[in-house]
Amino acid sequence: MNKNVVCYGEVLWDLLPQGARVGGAPLNVCYHLNKQGVNSKIISQVGNDVLGNDLLQAIKDLEIDPVFCAVSSEYPTSRVDVELDDAGKPTYTIVENVAWDYIPFDNTVAAEISNSDAFIFGSLVLRNPISMQTLRSYLNYSNYVVMDVNLRAPFYDVDILKEFLSYVDCLKINDDELLLLGKWLGALDLTESNCLTAILNAYPKIKEIILTKGANGSLYYSNGEHFIVSAYAIDVQDTVGAGDAFLAGFLAHKLNDEAIEFALEFATLLSAFVASKDGACPLYTYLDLINFKNQHRKVL
Repeated sequence: MNKNVVCYGEVLWDLLPQGARVGGAPLNVCYHLNKQGVNSKIISQVGNDVLGNDLLQAIKDLEIDPVFCAVSSEYPTSRVDVELDDAGKPTYTIVENVAWDYIPFDNTVAAEISNSDAFIFGSLVLRNPISMQTLRSYLNYSNYVVMDVNLRAPFYDVDILKEFLSYVDCLKINDDELLLLGKWLGALDLTESNCLTAILNAYPKIKEIILTKGANGSLYYSNGEHFIVSAYAIDVQDTVGAGDAFLAGFLAHKLNDEAIEFALEFATLLSAFVASKDGACPLYTYLDLINFKNQHRKVL
């Protein structure tokens, strides 16, 4: 039986040097989950404008159901200016007071969440009290909560972030964010292991953490299991959406009761593939991933 996942948060246009691309971390996760056979829907909001109409059509073109994307007559569709450095690492200029900052609560959506196998959100959506309160309400309906830490200065508040961590079952984080969170939680020694332990001690609901470390690979950490997977040696096109692909790749296999180490290996493969391509949601098939794996070696 196919699993069902609901993703909550931003949908937008990423204005890359190569041109406009559909974006938003939760939407990227949705796309890659669907590509792995997991039925996924996005909860968000666009503006009642040309960019919004184009974005809804683009979401459909990615074969994502936009049924839970509301349309605001008051706030515009979101756009983000993206600059890439020489290594393909992005810097984002994110416009405020856009449609996804004001996502309304909907009882139909709440029912969908209660019947889903996972509910995923990213920390960026916490920047506005309206979408934050809607999220707080939706979390009461979720059976399994996944949080993707996306710290985009100045759009985060430490106290708010700490509050929402208390809802989480599975946490996805990168190495830079791990050090910040460890510091905020009072870890005496900011080693990777101590920071991970500090999170699990502070938030007993969190049963597992998946940590991405770029060229240094990835790690799965829980009270019972630890796995480390090395990265692939690739020529990076851009890293936009690579972390989202990682999260989707991991969850697609975990939710279908695959071995954790296999899920982590697949997540690493998918994120490397995306980083080697232009944009967060490239077209691909399973055969494309196998060919990519055969053509690239792991970093030792």
